[in-house]
Amino acid sequence: MITTENVEQAEARVTEARHRAAMLRKHGAGDAEDMVTRAVTAAADLWERKARQDEALKARKAAEKPHAAELRRLGKELDASADRLGTAAQTAAHALTKLIAAVTAHNGAVQAAHARLTELGLPLGDADVAEYESGAGRAGELRLLGEHWGPAPADTVAQFVISRVMGECFGPNHPGARIADIRVHSFTRGGAGKLADRLTAA
Repeated sequence: MITTENVEQAEARVTEARHRAAMLRKHGAGDAEDMVTRAVTAAADLWERKARQDEALKARKAAEKPHAAELRRLGKELDASADRLGTAAQTAAHALTKLIAAVTAHNGAVQAAHARLTELGLPLGDADVAEYESGAGRAGELRLLGEHWGPAPADTVAQFVISRVMGECFGPNHPGARIADIRVHSFTRGGAGKLADRLTAA
């Protein structure tokens, strides 16, 4: 959009070019007039383009006038749609926040169970048995009544859930559905035990 300010700036450049040309002529420069001519041509071109623009805007305003009510209706529909989208985005962000909080709480439960199994003197394995049905293992992992449990980074779980949604909505080849993070692949292969089973089955 060409504004009156744009044209005024172009005219100011003409004035500046004339001033500089006068200074250059005092020092015998031969191309001073070329600089002025370029500035004058640019300003005239801008004036002409603004005149065409203003005429086109006037014509468009006249063309829109019979459709004013419909244009207002379309604007209200778009505003309402944007409001719904904003609400959905806030709901999704809130859900992700709750997801991360739930993972953090679950990791706390896994840690507490691991600590209790350790207090009870029940290691996951020993010299006689590689892995018992219940016991505390390394890196916070454990088995309880035959089920494997382990901690999971909350950001990894969030990333995994988002990638599943992206895959379902946009296809498995969408970049958002293909995650290179090795932690996610470890998680989906059971790195967090039963938690991974629950989320991959959801």
